[in-house]
Amino acid sequence: MNDVHADPRDSIIGGVRPALMLLVAFTGLTVAYTLAVTVIAMVIGPPPTANLILDPAVAATFSGPEWFHGRPSAATGGVSGGSNLGPTNPALAAAVADRAAAVRTENPAHAGSVPVDLVTASASGYDPHISPAAARLQVGRVAAATGLAEATVRDLVERSIEPRTFGIFGHPRVNVVALNAALRSLVAPQPPRTAGGL
Repeated sequence: MNDVHADPRDSIIGGVRPALMLLVAFTGLTVAYTLAVTVIAMVIGPPPTANLILDPAVAATFSGPEWFHGRPSAATGGVSGGSNLGPTNPALAAAVADRAAAVRTENPAHAGSVPVDLVTASASGYDPHISPAAARLQVGRVAAATGLAEATVRDLVERSIEPRTFGIFGHPRVNVVALNAALRSLVAPQPPRTAGGL
């Protein structure tokens, strides 16, 4: 027979205690998972390139003809983000057409189609990777601007291609920041200019 005089606070505490225990357990699990993934990424991730911070935001800053260019970026003021333009939006179609024309103008030796990653921004706006085709397209321009032989620049691109993750995830890709760091190490430093520009 139930005790009609039972304290109602006992039933409330009895219900709250399991909820608090679950909160503590799942919080601990979340923290442990985050730490485990971070440690694994640090162990199996790529080594840092000397003298250059491999910040994905840096990829968007390579704009001169002597550098490999990354994906277009809709991010502004250091804040990541995409343009949020849908595939049927005329503004997106116009932007892609303008970017494709700019790529062809910058790389006149290229006669084929322009890889999609050179004319569309990533969702974050700071993706440092491009496809091998996008990197190969730029070899002629970079070689001419740096004075390096095309074969040298092409070999650099081929050596910079990262395979699929674990051989099955994603696609082969080239990290533009790492590629430009390697390119910089090949280019002889230019002598400082005098005040007269000589």
